[in-house]
Amino acid sequence: MSHYLLKDRIDRHNPFPPDHYPGPPLLSGGFSKKPGAREVKSGTRQPGAAVQSGRRILIIDDDHYSRELYDVLLQHFEYTTLLAANGKEGLALARSGQPDLILCDIRLPQLGGMEVMKALKADESFRHIPIIAITIYSSTGQRERLLEAGFDGYLPKPTDPLAFIQQIEGFLGKRQNN
Repeated sequence: MSHYLLKDRIDRHNPFPPDHYPGPPLLSGGFSKKPGAREVKSGTRQPGAAVQSGRRILIIDDDHYSRELYDVLLQHFEYTTLLAANGKEGLALARSGQPDLILCDIRLPQLGGMEVMKALKADESFRHIPIIAITIYSSTGQRERLLEAGFDGYLPKPTDPLAFIQQIEGFLGKRQNN
């Protein structure tokens, strides 16, 4: 997906006009780039690569477009991102990358999201790290089932960019307060 298509995808979901946006500027649509923010170039990173900036967030999602959207959004808000395209790779990156938060799709190749979460929660060093389920499956009771299974949160797909960032900040804030 080109950077411009991704910018358009983000801006179409922006619920605020430019003069009423409460947070840092988004990528286009009348918003200017935040002073000192680095340019985000999507589509240039492969899963497993990290961009250094702020708190570390691991994105485990087999859908390239979702992974890229989360990556660009999080980088724009100055988070460090690690990318994994399957559960096995995600588990390895979690262990080597020391993330502050993990976003994990439920249906993943090689090792499902539920198995990734259970493996990490079984390890004492990961019990304090929030693992958030991200899924397109939003049937009645799905959120509750995922939380009961051990996930620390739930984010449905598709996501509203501003709500997504607010929820990420909420999950990270909860961890900081614990």
